[in-house]
Amino acid sequence: MPGKKSLTATDLAAHQHMRCDLYLHNVYHGRFAHSRESGARGPSDIFKAHLKRGMDWETSLLSWLERSNLLLRVPPSPLKSDCLRENILADERIHFFIAGLSFLPSQRHLDERFSQENSDSLAFGIAKPDLLEIQRIDERILWRVIDAKATKHFSTSHQVQVYFYTLCLDDLLRHPSFENADTAGVWLSPGANSETGVPSMNDIKTITVSLMAPVFNALLFRELPKIVGLPYEEVKWHYNPLCRGCRFESKCRTRALDEGKIGSMPNISIEDAKVLEDLLQMSRVASRRPLEKQLPDIEELHKLFDSDTQLHYLASSPAILRRAKQILAIPKKSSSVQGNVRSPAIEASRSKEIQVVPRRNTRCPSREDIAIVISVIDDPSSPAKGAKYFSITVHSEKACIVRSPVFTSSSIGLISKLGNLIRSIQSLRPQRTCQFYVWSSSEYHTLQNTIIEAALTSNLPREDIAACIGTLSEGASLLYTTFQPLLLSGALLSFLTYRNQSRIECETCLDRMGLSTEGTIESLQERLRDGIRKLQEAGRSSDPEGRRAELGQLSHVVVLKREIKRQLALPIPGHWDLQECVHLFLPSADPCPSNDEILVAFKNVGTDDEYLHELLNYRNRMIYHVLQAFRNYATTINGTPYLVNEAKVLSPQFMDICKEEQMRKLFFMQQFEVLAKLTELWQSRIDGCPDAPVLEYQEANQGQHGTELVFRLVSGIVDIPALEKDYPLFDKLLVQTAQNPTSDDEDIPVEILFDDLAVSGIVFPLSKYMKTKWTKQDQRVQKDISVADVRNVFPSRDSQHTMVALRVWGAGQLEFREGETYRMSPRLVDFNTSKILATLLEIDVLWDCTRKASQRGELHSDIPFLQLITQSDHLAELPMAKRFLKTENEIQELFRDLRELGNISAGSLVLKPSQHKAAQRILSNRLSTIWGPPGALVT
Repeated sequence: MPGKKSLTATDLAAHQHMRCDLYLHNVYHGRFAHSRESGARGPSDIFKAHLKRGMDWETSLLSWLERSNLLLRVPPSPLKSDCLRENILADERIHFFIAGLSFLPSQRHLDERFSQENSDSLAFGIAKPDLLEIQRIDERILWRVIDAKATKHFSTSHQVQVYFYTLCLDDLLRHPSFENADTAGVWLSPGANSETGVPSMNDIKTITVSLMAPVFNALLFRELPKIVGLPYEEVKWHYNPLCRGCRFESKCRTRALDEGKIGSMPNISIEDAKVLEDLLQMSRVASRRPLEKQLPDIEELHKLFDSDTQLHYLASSPAILRRAKQILAIPKKSSSVQGNVRSPAIEASRSKEIQVVPRRNTRCPSREDIAIVISVIDDPSSPAKGAKYFSITVHSEKACIVRSPVFTSSSIGLISKLGNLIRSIQSLRPQRTCQFYVWSSSEYHTLQNTIIEAALTSNLPREDIAACIGTLSEGASLLYTTFQPLLLSGALLSFLTYRNQSRIECETCLDRMGLSTEGTIESLQERLRDGIRKLQEAGRSSDPEGRRAELGQLSHVVVLKREIKRQLALPIPGHWDLQECVHLFLPSADPCPSNDEILVAFKNVGTDDEYLHELLNYRNRMIYHVLQAFRNYATTINGTPYLVNEAKVLSPQFMDICKEEQMRKLFFMQQFEVLAKLTELWQSRIDGCPDAPVLEYQEANQGQHGTELVFRLVSGIVDIPALEKDYPLFDKLLVQTAQNPTSDDEDIPVEILFDDLAVSGIVFPLSKYMKTKWTKQDQRVQKDISVADVRNVFPSRDSQHTMVALRVWGAGQLEFREGETYRMSPRLVDFNTSKILATLLEIDVLWDCTRKASQRGELHSDIPFLQLITQSDHLAELPMAKRFLKTENEIQELFRDLRELGNISAGSLVLKPSQHKAAQRILSNRLSTIWGPPGALVT
């Protein structure tokens, strides 16, 4: 087959995106260029939707530039150097953009660059940058390349593209009047969160060309010739999830299976594949095997873990071996140096049968009375917030419980219908256990974001929002039981301590507590005091066992694909989705509709809703059937389920007590921030803290602030602590690693049981009064977990290792022995959330009381913090500020003169520089916010 023998900037971008040398090799040599000849599928509808969004953004941007008189269109045919320069010089505008530009890179110029690197020359096709920005500065004409991208980030694939365009234009615009701006960039679309949706030059993200030149020049002129010059069989490649949608995917999938490559296992990333390849290479070198026909990767890995001798060779590289065992789902209780170790991932690829990963699963329930499945469609072609569609179906073995499917295309409709569904399930008698499911992580995040967005921006009924957040947001019930009682009681006490408790104030506070507002002023005051006392007792005695049962355990919304991936090794190469799962688990069922089919049907909403509903209904039904099949597989040989939890009865609880619109939004946002941090910590702990650095204990030294323990960093990364750190935060958990776990319980990280919120705002080391907080932790936490603070990171004496110095606190007898290893992971440290929430609630109660007392609707002007949000211009600089500052300077000058004359009293009135700065700010503005150290302030 005649080869193409050329590349384009788009090919370079695709190479960087997929990180696949074989893609570039195939494109350059014209291999499988035509999908009809190769049997490959054409671009998917989802790919087309992404492409359409990019084209729509480019069209919108060009229209805006044209309306702003900033656009020069040139003919679409390739321009030569002289013609391009003439077009630019003929335009007298100081600043404008050129669109429609295309040109052929100077092969002579490129050949010179290849020759300098002693590389074979490569040919490049027509270059088509989206925009060329032109600016006239004095006698110079500054230019830079800008590409329009409907994405959120400026990725490496974009960078190499605009760099290549810049490199070619450097030669094309070689003239004394023209100067490269030494920057290039992409113009990102405003996105769904933009208030106006209008393009802004602030969305142009740039790179410095000269800084990136060494990296990209090495890629273009040294690495690319080597890649395309290799024989096909020697080109580096790995079949993985990034290959989805590639035009060569079908061929690579077949090759991965036929040749027994690492890519014949699913969901092995490029980084993971590198670890396994390094492991195989180390094994080959260590065992000094004679040169012979090499086994397939899968067979070689199987042989490696089946041999005591092979594993013994690798014992000197524990970090790589440990990471490889994680990738291959080898149980932790398998010895690192004993053979007969079985990898479910390897065995699934070899046997072409589903294999079970022998680990306990706490996130997905083993059963429920009611399963609610939610499917989410997110249209990639539209940047609009409302380009989503939701399908909700109820599944149960009891027909009387099943509800009709719910379909909605708006966040308001979703919250309203979910709220009604949750309340209807709560009303069932007897109460039924219930669990929510989605298929993918993207659906989960879209669902969570939609709920949060509705809570912050909509005027939906409070009970609907509280029900949805309490039921579907991870950790919501923890905040409810940990923060709310003490928070509400503290805020109300603070509000009422120094105030005469009028009837309006008592009624307002009782209303926030959900108590009756009927009766005399004396009875209201007594009811209020009694309610605050009960809240304080509830906060102090909240059930720690109940909280721990929630921590990192059963998900509020189970992401089924993630749980299957953790629990089962499927005999599917590269990657899989719902369609493949249905085919594998339910071979007799009709095929599940693909994402492409559903997207096409979604595009026809309004003309053929029934077809979309039919597809989504069937998809949800298949998700439920896959769930049931998953449970059947996830058992031990004896039939004991690895899914150890059962679903719970719905009990949606979440704090929604602020009434003023701005306070309510801030109150929600502060809680969501804590939830996001907790969710990230829990997920890492559930996965066994895979990124936790591993430390080996060496010795104890006496440091400036007490005993410091010194460890050698075995694997992972430890950040160097800040130099200005005055107080230790003890923001890490330190746990000894189990060398050879003997039970499933030992295989579960003890960090899962750690209750972050109970000690998040406490200073360590704990005083004797605060140790009761620690004693409420699980017994295993008290026994096995210490909190640590990183004091220093430094090289060893021989500069061969990285050493880490820690201060450590633990309730038990801390015994550290030389050579023992420990893993270190983060914990939540938060001294501010409860204070912030209490302050917001206090402001909201004050606003409500003042509003009721004055019978006026808007009282933001009476409360400075609210006025700062709603009418910030009114709190700007005072009109008489200059006069005030002049008077203040005269007073200070007088005090300084008196001090020099020996007046001690006057000397004490002379302000320090930071105090003087604060005083000037206060005199200049209606509102100033000052915090320590003195002088650090915002106005």
